[in-house]
Amino acid sequence: MRKSAPESSGIRLTSAGLRRATTMAARLLVLFLALWALRTLVSHLAFVVVPVAVALLLAAACEPLVRRLARRGTPRGLAAFAAMLGGAVVVGGLVAFAVLSVVNNLPELGRQLTATLDAVRTWLAEGPLRLDDQQLRDMFGRLREWLTQHQQSLVSGTMGVFSTLGQVLAGGLLTLVILVLLLYDGPKIWDFLLRPWRPATREFVDDAGRTAFHDLTRYVGSTALVALIDALGIGLGLVPLGVPLAVPLAALVFLGAFVPYVGAFVSGAIAVGIALVTNGPVTALIVLGIVVAVQQLEGQLLQPLLTGNLVRLHPLAVLLAIVVGGAEAGIAGALLAVPVLSSLRAVLVAAGRHRARED
Repeated sequence: MRKSAPESSGIRLTSAGLRRATTMAARLLVLFLALWALRTLVSHLAFVVVPVAVALLLAAACEPLVRRLARRGTPRGLAAFAAMLGGAVVVGGLVAFAVLSVVNNLPELGRQLTATLDAVRTWLAEGPLRLDDQQLRDMFGRLREWLTQHQQSLVSGTMGVFSTLGQVLAGGLLTLVILVLLLYDGPKIWDFLLRPWRPATREFVDDAGRTAFHDLTRYVGSTALVALIDALGIGLGLVPLGVPLAVPLAALVFLGAFVPYVGAFVSGAIAVGIALVTNGPVTALIVLGIVVAVQQLEGQLLQPLLTGNLVRLHPLAVLLAIVVGGAEAGIAGALLAVPVLSSLRAVLVAAGRHRARED
């Protein structure tokens, strides 16, 4: 009797398998279309979306103080005003101090820049390159010619910055108004948003929203603590070296640390640049070592220990979110990328909890 051939152990295409694959592909296509539509909508409504997102971040930072004051019997309106006033004093004071310090030290920075350029010219003439006066004049002449040729574009770029100043002020005012309403009437606004949902769906949306806001509050708090440690580390390293604007640079590091990785890199590069202009290359190398050491402390210890444990986001996910956010929406996208990712994770956690209850 003839034996039947053994069945192949490979993947067999069946009608049921094809239907499942087609269904999955259709779902992925719908998901990508929904994401594309969301991206298009957000880009067109950025003048509203960005102020709302920033106001939510600020509300997450102020909400613990508002809640604590409200529990002690303070009216919520007065508690919200006190929290906003305290935040405005801290953040506004840092920004104003940094700007005023830079403006007051501009003449000294100009003199230091002139001295540094003279030192560079001397090094080019007497150093290994041994450039003669004619070569130096040609080099600086080409630099002046380039500046003259590109003067129009430089001026137009500067005017472009000023043309958007009105938009920035309008966005800041809108953010402030939204923040006031969120802190004063936040619970009522949330209850209103929950009303259209069915009872079962309303419970899930409520759980997901509260979890996301709770994680957002912890993210803002942990990021502020990391930013403070970074600012103290770099500031205490700049003072003994005699680098001017050490305290404003520390304030800049504090503000920049709210954009993980990228903000610390940019603020550190500014500190190294000022040290190079004012104190020379040796001091700049020392400052570079301090900045790298502080950033390594942040990346290897502070971020995993504080932000990682509180928000529970993998560093790779954080880095990719910042890259995508910065590419899509610039500084605002880089600032809001991690909070959005944290909120998305909270929604997924809440969905898992509700599915477990149903099972």
